Amino acid sequence: MRAHVQWPEQVDQAPVYIEIGKSADEILQIGYISTKLKDREVQTLGIMLDADTKLKGRYERIRNQCLTLFPALPKDLPVSGLVAENLEQKRVGVWIMPDNASEGSIEMFLRYLVPNESEPVWKHATESVARALEMGAPCRNSHIPKANLYTWLAWQDPPGQSPGIALTKKILDPHSPTADVFVHWFRTLYEL
Repeated sequence: MRAHVQWPEQVDQAPVYIEIGKSADEILQIGYISTKLKDREVQTLGIMLDADTKLKGRYERIRNQCLTLFPALPKDLPVSGLVAENLEQKRVGVWIMPDNASEGSIEMFLRYLVPNESEPVWKHATESVARALEMGAPCRNSHIPKANLYTWLAWQDPPGQSPGIALTKKILDPHSPTADVFVHWFRTLYEL
């Protein structure tokens, strides 16, 4: 988001508090989201998680926890992400990676932030992962997008940057059309 809004380096000065480290199972646990929404300190709650192979089920579980405070939530998650406000001016937003419409993960979203000029290297990285799998690499099919991304990142300068650092150093393109849809959702939700 630093590429799109003023975002200080100091975490305590960020315009949005971001809680990381919770698994989708923890977030989707019955009562977790509704408890957060009922908290007087929480005015806006954004929920982001990977679809993995359960996109519709994940949105349905989030929706069910929000319905008492947000009765007008749509049955299906909008492709542009969900932003809703209730009569008490509380806001809730939902973004399910990679694009609110596909099964997958944040690594699939980040794949589309690979700059066009790096596509030949990206192609070689994915071919290398496929070849490693043929040779017996124990990577699960569900982790192939992560293996592709981290293989490509291993060949950048400097090698092996985390996706977050790769974004701040513009190794990944924070201004790609794919990023624009997510940025619009985030800015709308948090009124930035």
